[in-house]
Parts: sequence; C-alpha cells; structure tokens
Amino acid sequence: MPAHESFWDYSCRVYARPGVSTLCLHLQNEHGQDVNLLLFAAWFGQTRGALTDPELQRALTFSQTWADKVVRPLRGARSWLKEKTEGLTPLTDLERDGMQELRTQIKALELRTEHYQQTRLEAMVISPLRIQTHEEGLDAMFANLQRMASANAEPSPVLQESLSALCSALASA
Repeated sequence: MPAHESFWDYSCRVYARPGVSTLCLHLQNEHGQDVNLLLFAAWFGQTRGALTDPELQRALTFSQTWADKVVRPLRGARSWLKEKTEGLTPLTDLERDGMQELRTQIKALELRTEHYQQTRLEAMVISPLRIQTHEEGLDAMFANLQRMASANAEPSPVLQESLSALCSALASA
C-alpha cells in the first residue's frame, strides 16, 4: 500500500476486495460498528501505526454524531423505500418507479456523506506518515481495529472472530 494513499482511495480499493464489503456490513449490522471507522482504523494502522488516544477519541466523537444525525437517517429512509418497493404493498408502476428513483438518489447522497466523513477523519490526523514493515503495519491495523470496535460494542468471541477475518481480508488488499 502506498504510504501517501488517501483514506478515501484506500477505502475504495480495499472495499472492492473479495470478502471485505461482506465482513464490513456484517460488523455494521450485527455488531453496531461504523464501517468508516473500521476502515479508518485499518488505514491509520497501515500508514501511521497505532492510533493515539486523542486521535481515537476525535474520530469517535465526530463519527458518532455524524452517523446519528446524517448517515443513519439516510440509511433508514433508503431501507424503508427498498422494503416498500420490494414488499407486498400494492403500488402503481408510477409509485414504484418514483420510490426506486428516490432510493437511488438517497443511496448516492449516503455515499457522499460517507466520503465527507472520511475526508473529515483524515483531516483530523496529526500523526505523521510512518515508515514501518508490513508486519508492523498489520499489527497496528489489528490493534486499531480492536480498539475501535471495543469503543462501539462489548468485546465478544464472535466480534473478535469477525475482526480477525476483516484484518485478514484487508491484509491481502
């Protein structure tokens, strides 16, 4: 991974790798994790090493508010529209088409809000780029993922298993 790779570019690259999106969405849906924070923890570990306590806290504070006020309401609206258009509710073709178009627009807006979140997270970083071995980067990435995840959920064997799988998938990215 290029040390100068932006957080957004890193996220787009690794999210497209086999298994990464599935694992991230599992961690989001089953363990209440913020995918952007997990990817941030991984990117930071591979480019800078261990997250400092202040950096972790700034990332959590901003992202929790951003998710509560912006991302989750959009995701909820998009999910509701999907249920309505794919469910048993009788809709005219015009209603269904309108809802599907609106859902597509919300999905695009949701992606823009995630990009904004990632831009803000990267701007908060004060730790300089760090030259480290591949193994050091992987160790820091896993430690950061564990710290980030435990800030959002009670540690459990299932969560640890999912984080380990994500770390493995990201390591090959």
